Amino acid sequence: MNDSAWVTIAALLATSCLVRIIPAFVSIRLQPGLQRCLERVLPVAVFINFAVYIAFSEMSREPLAASVSLLLVGLIALSNSLGLISTAAIGTAAYFTVLHLSAAA
Repeated sequence: MNDSAWVTIAALLATSCLVRIIPAFVSIRLQPGLQRCLERVLPVAVFINFAVYIAFSEMSREPLAASVSLLLVGLIALSNSLGLISTAAIGTAAYFTVLHLSAAA
């Protein structure tokens, strides 16, 4: 595996530990309003961070396709209208559609 794959695996592991494993063992007392805000915002923020990392690594090869895909995924994630898998599928489809259309032109 190349260095980029190892960095991605490490980032996924660290994020999983921070948002899933550590909170199961460590209890942090927060005000109810702040806790609801974090429960709503944190998953979206993590998803957008991964989308940016993935798009950034692709921008060196295909800047237009990665930019369009990242913008679309960000808008869908901010609107909170679709789930994670649907948003990822739409972003992937947009990436390959733009890639295909730019190759045909």
